[in-house]
Amino acid sequence: MYKVLLASVGHFFDSTAEIPSIFKRAGCIVDVFCSEESWLRSNRFHDNWIEAPDDEENFKYHLADYVRKNTDNYNWILLLDEFTLKLMNNFIGDDQLLIDRLLPIKKIENREVLSSKIGMSNACTRYNITTPRFINYTEDLSLDYIAQNLDFPILLKEDFSFSGLGIQYCATINEFQACLDKVLSKKNLVLQEFIVGEDIGVEALFYNGQLVSYNCSTILSYMTDKFSFTTRRIYYQDADLALQLKKLGESFGISGLGSIQYIYHKERNLFYLIETDLRSNSWMPYSKFMENDMSEGVKQIMSGKIIGEFPKTTPVNERLEIAIFDRDVRRCMKNKDLKGFLRWAFNYKGYWRFMPFYDTKLFKRIFTKLYKDFFKIA
Repeated sequence: MYKVLLASVGHFFDSTAEIPSIFKRAGCIVDVFCSEESWLRSNRFHDNWIEAPDDEENFKYHLADYVRKNTDNYNWILLLDEFTLKLMNNFIGDDQLLIDRLLPIKKIENREVLSSKIGMSNACTRYNITTPRFINYTEDLSLDYIAQNLDFPILLKEDFSFSGLGIQYCATINEFQACLDKVLSKKNLVLQEFIVGEDIGVEALFYNGQLVSYNCSTILSYMTDKFSFTTRRIYYQDADLALQLKKLGESFGISGLGSIQYIYHKERNLFYLIETDLRSNSWMPYSKFMENDMSEGVKQIMSGKIIGEFPKTTPVNERLEIAIFDRDVRRCMKNKDLKGFLRWAFNYKGYWRFMPFYDTKLFKRIFTKLYKDFFKIA
C-alpha cells in the first residue's frame, strides 16, 4: 500500500486542513506529523497522527529524527506549508537522506527557490523563464540606480512572505522610500516590476520534474486587496499555460505540490511567473469538483505511469466557479457584502457543495472559528 507522510509545523495554517483527503481519495495510507491543535489533523481523512512539538526549534529535530528512523515506511513525504519548508531547508544542511526525502526538488542546485523570492528570480534568469524584471535590494543602492533599472510601478517584496504579507506596491520612485521605511529588516528584499495583466492562480502536482496534474484559475474575490489571499475563483484548463508549467517543473526539478502564480499580459501574449511556492494551498482539495482531479494525479504516481497529457483549453461555458466557504464568509462579514452572503444563502451556482458537511471533524472546527469571528466583529 502506498503510504505518505504529511508534515506541518504550528497550528495556524488552515490551508493544510483538507490536503489529506487528496491522498486518501487516491487510495493512500495517510499519516500526519503535526501538533495537537494543527489544522492538519482537523479532518477524518488521515489514518495516523504522529504528535509533534508546536515550536519550531523542537519540531525540526523531531521530524528529522522520525524520518531517519522511518524513511523506509513511506513512499512520499511532503512538507505542506511555507514555514515548515523554510525551517527544514535551513536545518538539514547537506544531509543527503533528508534532502532526498524532504525537499520538493530533485535538482539540488535549485534549492535556493525554496521559500525565497530572490532564489526564484535567480532561477528564472538561469532557465530563461519569463518573470518581471527585478533587483535584489541592498542598502547601498541609490534611488537613481533603481529608477534607471526598473520601470515603476514596482512591488517591494520581503524575501520570505506569504498570503500577500510582506508585499508593498510602490507607484513612483518617490513612494518607494516611504514603502522601504515600513520594512523592519532591509536584508533580502526584492524589487520587482509590477506587470499589469490577468492574475492566474495555479495548483499543480509534479513528480521528478514532470508535470502530473494542474488546474488554473482567474481571481474573483480577494480577502482585502489583490496581494491578500483569495476567496472565489473561476477554474479552467489552458494548453499554453500547461507548456509553461512543464518547462518550470523540468527546469527546477520540482517533485511535489506547487502553489504558483502567473500574470498574463494579453498584448505581449506572455505569462509572467510571479510566485513558485512548493507547498500546498487551500484550493488543491477542490480539484475533486473539476475534470482534472489532483487525486487522479496521485494515482498516476502510485502506478508509476504518468500520462503527461492534459485537456485542451477549457471552453468558456465549461469554466467552474469555486468559493472557499469559511474564507468567503469571513470576507463577506469583513466587507459587509450582502450580495456575497446571498450567494451562500441561495446556493448560487451550487455553492452549498463547497460547505464542509462532507467532513464532520473539519465542519466543527470551521464553524467554531466562524462563530468566534462573527461575535468578535459584531
